[in-house]
Amino acid sequence: MATLDKKQSRLSSQFPKDSYLGKQENVNHLIEWATFYKRNLHRFVEHYLGLEMHLYQVIILYLMNLFPTICLIASRAAAKSYLIAIFACCKAILYPHSQIVIASGTKGQSKLIVSEKIKKELLRDSPILRKEISTIKDSNNDVEVIFKNGSSIVVVPATDNARGHRANIIIYEEFRMIKKEIIDSVLSPFLIVRPAPYLKCEEYTHLSEEPIEVWISSSWFQSHWMWNLINVIKNDSLKNNTSCILAMDYSITLKHNLRTRKQLIKERKKLDPISWAIEYENQMISENMHAYFSFDILNVNQKLKKAFYPRKNIDYISNKKNKFSIPRIAGEKRIIACDIAMIENDHNDNSVFTCIRLLPETLESHLEGKGSVIEQGYKRQVPYIEALQGGETSKQAVRIKQLFEDFDADFCVLDKGNAGISIYDSLAKILYDEERDKEYRPWTCMNDDDVGNRIRIENSLPVIFVINGSAKLNSMIAGTMREVLSNKRIELLINQNEAVEEIQRRVTNYYDLPAEDQFFFEYPYLETTFLINELLSLEYEVLENSGYVRLREASGNRKDRYSSLSYGNYFASLLEQDLFKKTKKADFSKVQYCVSAVSF
Repeated sequence: MATLDKKQSRLSSQFPKDSYLGKQENVNHLIEWATFYKRNLHRFVEHYLGLEMHLYQVIILYLMNLFPTICLIASRAAAKSYLIAIFACCKAILYPHSQIVIASGTKGQSKLIVSEKIKKELLRDSPILRKEISTIKDSNNDVEVIFKNGSSIVVVPATDNARGHRANIIIYEEFRMIKKEIIDSVLSPFLIVRPAPYLKCEEYTHLSEEPIEVWISSSWFQSHWMWNLINVIKNDSLKNNTSCILAMDYSITLKHNLRTRKQLIKERKKLDPISWAIEYENQMISENMHAYFSFDILNVNQKLKKAFYPRKNIDYISNKKNKFSIPRIAGEKRIIACDIAMIENDHNDNSVFTCIRLLPETLESHLEGKGSVIEQGYKRQVPYIEALQGGETSKQAVRIKQLFEDFDADFCVLDKGNAGISIYDSLAKILYDEERDKEYRPWTCMNDDDVGNRIRIENSLPVIFVINGSAKLNSMIAGTMREVLSNKRIELLINQNEAVEEIQRRVTNYYDLPAEDQFFFEYPYLETTFLINELLSLEYEVLENSGYVRLREASGNRKDRYSSLSYGNYFASLLEQDLFKKTKKADFSKVQYCVSAVSF
């Protein structure tokens, strides 16, 4: 008892009860620790929140805290979203009354930072963080983390509807997907000085803090507006030391065991060279000066949100209705366009089947000296692309007929060169589909008598339009493809990241599905990305003697998706000629192939 009294006496002398000196010392300690943690966010994460981080995350978090403008360009699986979540929580706790806004191209994407990273991961691993948070709102229309000290983290979509928010920290998540005009007119004006209570005292007004902008994304093409922003931030970091730019490729994921070597090898085999360079090597790809299709004319046509999904064989056998079919509109035509490969391995071209909807539209053309001319045409939509690694002729023919029936198509466009004529022979016969236990009626050619007479079966459906390639026709096909893209008369599926939100609307509990089912729903959007990359990699040359345009793929790339789509688009242009003339049936045997003038 005597010993205890001595200890209490010693403590009382050190911190006298209700003594100003004792309280002030405690306050000083608190200020020192708060200052230390504000200058060393990584220590705050480790000491206070009790979270472990990899060395590269420690370095990035430290640097993110030093500059009012931070730009991080990182490869897939580099844990960008996890870093955003930690950074936002640290700032919210250490700087009371912080207003932090996370914006992305889609609200669903930025919502994942709250629902997946903060709510499921950080709160699970940090009991202290749970005590700092008052409320988490995680509904479709309201996503917010409210802290007990008055700070908040709010998720907003990068649209005009986001107007009215205020923030002293704004995080542009996957900012390459946000429209530049939305950032300039809606999001950037959010920024204000943190409304700290001490600023109400005149003697402290000089201590106001600079608002913070954090730009985080994967890489993309240099023609995108993000490339100019990166250069502005880079120059500012070198001249004024008020900005910081960081970048990392897939090696960071290998170093810290976020991905295995086998995983990356598998991904490398699945992706085309451009996708791999962008997604994993973190390259900003520049357009070739000889590129025939520019990024701008492709990007502006990626507007289609709703993909088509063919029936699974098990659903067909069970006689289940395809809930992902797309109803027809009046006057609509549908095409399956095919580019064929025969050899089944990774080093050869794919067989590609492209589903195209042709939607009637009225076109107003302005001709010099002739005023306006009203014509009828077709708006193209490409809701589904499928690629196969070659294989047996009859199996490919069966797959074409499956897609033809599922898509409710009217025509099949087929390149008869190389292996295409063998596929035609199979399509022209009665085919039995073992997987669906169905017999398909034979088809016949509608535009080439020589091809049509190869196999003659009574009551064959005249639905096949064959492409007989030549330098002249290939030039015409390329020019028609670029003209349609330039005039915004074709709609391609939106990119894969944006697509996830659209898929969630159509598929219940999407994130709870097995990985193979999620891949099934993302597949059409992924194939569209491959198509875009193929188009961007195509180089052109003008043949000296004829003036025709010839397209060729860069080394290591393919052009089978381009071929399939361009064949279908060319056939659509022939149907348009028929529509312009307002005739009931097209006479394809009399079509004159002429090369329209193309300026470069």
